[in-house]
Amino acid sequence: MVGVGVVMAVRTGSNVWRLYRAGDQLKLAEAELVQAQEEHDRLQARLSEVQSQEFIEKEALEKLGMGRSGDVILLLPQEEMSNVKYPMSNEAKPNWRKWWDLYIGD
Repeated sequence: MVGVGVVMAVRTGSNVWRLYRAGDQLKLAEAELVQAQEEHDRLQARLSEVQSQEFIEKEALEKLGMGRSGDVILLLPQEEMSNVKYPMSNEAKPNWRKWWDLYIGD
């Protein structure tokens, strides 16, 4: 009779321990769910932001170089830098000498 009581106590204890651990796993899963919901809300807000007309217009203006209807786009010629001499060597000249060579010449 005592043996049956011990076996039942051990089995009941192991079942209680499993339920306790299942509760911890449930709390962990709930915390992960809360984090996933927060990320989902953040991503939904970002999606609605990037789908807005203002965002699309801003990206078109800044990144694609497009203009609004009625805007005048000026294309300016790039300066010709072929006649400017830049010393390319890493000589041990003092800075004043490098500036002198650049603007005055040798």
